[in-house]
Amino acid sequence: MAMTATTRYASGAVYGSVAYDLDRVEQEEYELPREQTPQGDELALERAKTRARARARAREEAKANTYGLPLLAMVGAVVAAAIFVLVLLGHVRLADVSGSIKAVESDIAELEERREALEIKHNMVFNMNEIETYAVNILGMVKGDTANVTYHNVILSDRGEVLAKDETATVAARVSKFVTSIPEYFR
Repeated sequence: MAMTATTRYASGAVYGSVAYDLDRVEQEEYELPREQTPQGDELALERAKTRARARARAREEAKANTYGLPLLAMVGAVVAAAIFVLVLLGHVRLADVSGSIKAVESDIAELEERREALEIKHNMVFNMNEIETYAVNILGMVKGDTANVTYHNVILSDRGEVLAKDETATVAARVSKFVTSIPEYFR
């Protein structure tokens, strides 16, 4: 099997505006430099390549399993969206309640004005001075005082009379007496 030559770069850190060469990292994973490869040992070279491919495949599978975003970030985004929707619905409900409160306040103000108007009208109808003037001038009434009070003494004796039971009356006679007494209640 023929070996390919790889380009070696300085292993030091890169500073400044020089872009990183990401292709170099991929090449080094699949190919081993000549210094690390045993000269005559093809089996060792094959094992090293197999391990490098397995590591690269494992890394690719790990990237594929994350779906581009970590699971925690997705859950956080869903929770944030839910909170946003709840806050938005809260503002809508607050606006609705505020509108209904304003309507109730205007109804209260209208009813208060109506109550005051009815109270004034009531006071005009039941003006005590007008009623007194009407009673004295038109009806000829006079205000009462202690001289106008008259006491009457009535002497009557209280009496009660106990009626004897009619023991000779039959059931039929009692029923007929009851039936004849019914119209007396409606007179």
